[in-house]
Amino acid sequence: MQVSLLAAGGVFLLVLLASNAVRRAFMRHVQERGTDISAADTAGWLLFFGLAFLAAAVLGVLNPSKFLNLAFCSTLLVFGVAALVGAFVIGRR
Repeated sequence: MQVSLLAAGGVFLLVLLASNAVRRAFMRHVQERGTDISAADTAGWLLFFGLAFLAAAVLGVLNPSKFLNLAFCSTLLVFGVAALVGAFVIGRR
């Protein structure tokens, strides 16, 4: 039982590291399109948190008995989608 928790934590950590790399690439892409540095930074962080929320929701849906209940997973999913929408809206300015 502990091994599965460690594996899930390790996978979640890898997803966060990959999300950080995606955040930096997205920030650079948005800056190259002529967006403010502060707006690009905000859009990048919203993308990072959106991906993190979605990863946590997927982790909870895959094994709800160990990690999260349905109400918490749906809240993470809503905030994740909202953060991704915010990132793309701010990145388009």
